[in-house]
Amino acid sequence: MIDKARIAHPDVEFIYTEPLGVHEYLAQIVLCRLREAAFATPEDIEKRSFEIIGDEEDLSGITPEQASVVKRVIHATADFEFRKTLVFHPEAIKNGVAAIRAGKDILTDVEMVKTGINKRLLEQWGGKVICKIQNSKFKIQNSKNKTKAEMGIESALKENNNIGIIAIGNAPTALLKIIDLLNNPHYASRITHHGPLVVGVPVGFVKALESKALLSTQRFPFITNLSRKGGSPVAAAIVNALLKMAEKK
Repeated sequence: MIDKARIAHPDVEFIYTEPLGVHEYLAQIVLCRLREAAFATPEDIEKRSFEIIGDEEDLSGITPEQASVVKRVIHATADFEFRKTLVFHPEAIKNGVAAIRAGKDILTDVEMVKTGINKRLLEQWGGKVICKIQNSKFKIQNSKNKTKAEMGIESALKENNNIGIIAIGNAPTALLKIIDLLNNPHYASRITHHGPLVVGVPVGFVKALESKALLSTQRFPFITNLSRKGGSPVAAAIVNALLKMAEKK
């Protein structure tokens, strides 16, 4: 068996030793691991993870609702820096939860953010997650100045009046387009409710931090982070935190 393994995997070193035999400590370790596996449900793991985050990070100085968002982002990234960099518009969480409970849709810049959002929690309120980056007309359109994510966001906002949350985790260009549209009187006049919550956390080195810094100065509701870090998992985690809050309230 060892010889076959060496042939199949020539880059791996195989060392054959004497059998360990039966030892009470080895048996105890195996039993302990089996017990841990039996009780380690996803819910148990998440609960314990949140307990660890609460033990290791000082969440004083922010509201319980903001702390819930921060915890879920840290849980998704294992990065405690988000405690210091996440920024909330005063009405952000209230408006986000209200949008979910009102059956508003969630618009994302990329499919990865869409995939990470808990559809089951959203659908019970009647909303759906929309992403138009894969729209075929954007693939063939010859545009030197616009990205597909930017075009998808612009198209969706012009076509759908039921969008309550916009979640950007990848494309700074899409976030800049959103800021431009929400400050455009022609577009703003089409909004029949208080306006969408913008979750803007694109990641990267080009325009990512700049777009988030601009978002943090806006009057409309937003959640962002002032650093180069971010990404689709962060955007999805923020939305999922809002979905959890909507379920409880």
